[in-house]
Amino acid sequence: MRTDAPVDHAGKGEDFAPTDLLAAAVGTCSLTMMGITVKEKGWRLEEITVAIDKKITLKGPRKIEFLSLQIQMPFNLKAYQLKVLKKATNDCPVLRNLNDSIKIKVKWN
Repeated sequence: MRTDAPVDHAGKGEDFAPTDLLAAAVGTCSLTMMGITVKEKGWRLEEITVAIDKKITLKGPRKIEFLSLQIQMPFNLKAYQLKVLKKATNDCPVLRNLNDSIKIKVKWN
């Protein structure tokens, strides 16, 4: 895997920045935890996707200041299933490690 720093941080911006990979880890971990739950419950669901935006600090040391996840759920999802899947994302070890250091907002659609 190749990584690169963004142009505004002495890189060429041609590959994923390491902070992109961290943001992707949050999204994929959430999806993985939901996938495990779906399998355990024996549910058949359509595709679940996540879009992630990250904001890097502008002052002081560079770090991820904020992550915004937009999780697109299947249209045929029942209310109790959504509740169970939201709870499942709380078991994501990546989120557990980041919750105290990065603001993370999740929007469910």
